Amino acid sequence: MANDTAAIDALEQHFEAVINAMENRFTSHEFFLRLAHDHQSEYVAGLAAYTEVGMPFRDLHHALIQRLKGLEGKLITLRNESYPSRDIFGTPSHSGLWKKL
Repeated sequence: MANDTAAIDALEQHFEAVINAMENRFTSHEFFLRLAHDHQSEYVAGLAAYTEVGMPFRDLHHALIQRLKGLEGKLITLRNESYPSRDIFGTPSHSGLWKKL
């Protein structure tokens, strides 16, 4: 997996605004969609940083979750690590369920 911290840093600077725009409870997948929608250039750059392995969405989202967990107890809390959700492609999956503080 590529390690482009600059691309993740650029996305992370928008986390608080994206979280503020979310419902009180939201899934990681919903967070990714809102982040991608509201900050498309940075999101595409983030994906580009993870193209070497062939799973850029999975790898970018994993990196974003690691950063999102850094806000736990400050802005959000993780309510469930494996909550039924549809990924950004609409495929049934599981993701974290977050609650704003």
